[in-house]
Amino acid sequence: MPIMDEEQKDKIGVKLTKNVIKASPDPRAAEIMKYKAELLGKVWTIQPTVSGMMEMAGNMTTVFRYQCERVLNDDLLMKKLQDEKFDVGFAEVISICGFGIFEVAKIPASIATVSVVYKDIASAAIGEPINPSFVPGAYSNAGDHMNFVDRVKNAVELVLGRKLFANIFESEMSAFKEKFGQNFEGYNELIAKASYVMTNSNPYLDYPRPMLHKTVCIGGIAVSVDSKKNKLSEEWDAILNERSSTVLVSFGTMAKAVYMPDKYM
Repeated sequence: MPIMDEEQKDKIGVKLTKNVIKASPDPRAAEIMKYKAELLGKVWTIQPTVSGMMEMAGNMTTVFRYQCERVLNDDLLMKKLQDEKFDVGFAEVISICGFGIFEVAKIPASIATVSVVYKDIASAAIGEPINPSFVPGAYSNAGDHMNFVDRVKNAVELVLGRKLFANIFESEMSAFKEKFGQNFEGYNELIAKASYVMTNSNPYLDYPRPMLHKTVCIGGIAVSVDSKKNKLSEEWDAILNERSSTVLVSFGTMAKAVYMPDKYM
């Protein structure tokens, strides 16, 4: 588990797994993360477009590259991962570093995960058709009913969105090629080798699009239908009982409410 944010180092997200290996932050990445309040604060003010995303991409690309180098150049860690002889590796397609490490550690199978409903660059890598005329891009403002202008904008945003992540992935892959040679596989090949691609999508709610059988929509899988498991703690039960109705809003990982501008309060 690579640590990029010291505040998050104890949040491993699993309960049953005890053998958690943590890779300390790269000093260069840690220096950039000192300014995370300013960096993450921009999430609240940038335009919800690909061009807005690209404003933030520079620092993200640099941090990911530095941390990938830190993990990759830890020869003892790489040896330990090889000795574990894992059967399968899971990695999220927000970074390509994990898939490269699977190759180095000789893990025979991989599964790609996508924390959003759809990521163009992952779909393209595994051979799914991209149809900007009726399928909104991952970072598009359009719906699935578009006029001609909307389709042109959607196509442009789709290209720019793939370019955004391609820049991040190429930066990380250059670290592998510097160490293991220029013949090390590229990010498209590494993603394409994944046995499955699990997306945070609910097919009943998402826009319809052509998908391969290896794409598995698991949106809502963490929601338990067992009423006994859904019982609230006393604290939250008291909070929700103070009023007749309550709306709980979660902004996700990147849009941290602590950095929300005061004018939004």
